[in-house]
Amino acid sequence: MTSKKLILGGPLFDGVSLSPRGTILIEDRKIAAVYPDTIHMINTKVIDVQGRLIMPGLVDLHSDSLERSIEKRKGVFFDIDFAVLNLDRQAAACGITTFCHAVSFDDNELGLRSPEEAEHCVRAIKAFNDSPQALVKHRVHIRYEVGSERSFHIVTRLVEEGLVDLFSIMDHTPGQGQFKSMAAYVRYLTCEHQVPEHQIIEKARQKQASNARDWELVSTLAHTVGSAGIPMLSHDDDTLEKIDLIRALGIGACEFPITLEAARKAGDAGMHIFMGAPNLVRDQSTSGSLKASDVLRQDLCTGLVSDYYPESLLQAALMGKKHTGSPASALRQVTAGPGDYLCAPARPGRLTRGADADIIIVDQSHTWAHITHSLVKGRTVFNTQLHEAVA
Repeated sequence: MTSKKLILGGPLFDGVSLSPRGTILIEDRKIAAVYPDTIHMINTKVIDVQGRLIMPGLVDLHSDSLERSIEKRKGVFFDIDFAVLNLDRQAAACGITTFCHAVSFDDNELGLRSPEEAEHCVRAIKAFNDSPQALVKHRVHIRYEVGSERSFHIVTRLVEEGLVDLFSIMDHTPGQGQFKSMAAYVRYLTCEHQVPEHQIIEKARQKQASNARDWELVSTLAHTVGSAGIPMLSHDDDTLEKIDLIRALGIGACEFPITLEAARKAGDAGMHIFMGAPNLVRDQSTSGSLKASDVLRQDLCTGLVSDYYPESLLQAALMGKKHTGSPASALRQVTAGPGDYLCAPARPGRLTRGADADIIIVDQSHTWAHITHSLVKGRTVFNTQLHEAVA
């Protein structure tokens, strides 16, 4: 049986440009050629998309879904390998072919997040990715909470072992960032965890007291991560001073900036900006912060991430064209934009010669678009209705 495969019969987005027609030739799990029109070859498998959109598999730099899959209800835990397996299938159906699990490291986090449990999650993700069960590519995005000394040593070890693909700094100290006031901090954690209010306030005061000293630890860790060539991001940046601080640490991207002022400052400094896809689909931030649509309209957004809702990523990209003014620009937000920042040799998010054949087919004929076909390294991992035939 031939190892060659053609995908044809519809518009083609290659990660940068959108063409009304195109053909992809796959050979030995790689993209062998991209043609600007429909072509045919003998002794080659053919997938005719019947007018649907051909595009790169989605690249998701930040998904919190693993935590939510392990702890489906408060205090109700499932095995991590079971959770990763099911998320793998979910990602394939969502068209996400490169899936970065955001694993939080926080010494004093209430609930699931602890340094030891987080390390276990990282190792389980990597083991699953290397197993024959994996349908999509699983990557590790470590989120490091400012002030976490135990986590510092664990994260350093994971970096040295080559188990980290993406790294971000988060600071949930009340009075800045996501929590502008102590009341907002207490309200959020009270809803998330069934613990006394006085315990939450004590935790907050400890973070406030040590915040300046804690950033010295962040500086050391950022140097280690940056020296390993791992892309770095910062969460919830809200001021011009915060942008200056993270730039000085060698961090190249802002994720979920709180204010448009901070986003503009980052953009002017040549930094990348990533916003939440659920924010764009709902056209509002869950915390009342900056809307993703405003960032797209300002032409400041590098990419979108699924955050807590994988199904939102494709829909956000398709909805984004009304804010970017260009379908191609909107589709770049979930393909080449995040893929290029990940700096992976397989060139995720692009359909170009020599790249891994990570491709999805999108049906846009209904109110909400859906994936009909997903391929990872040329292998079909999800298929609802398209058939392969040999020409």
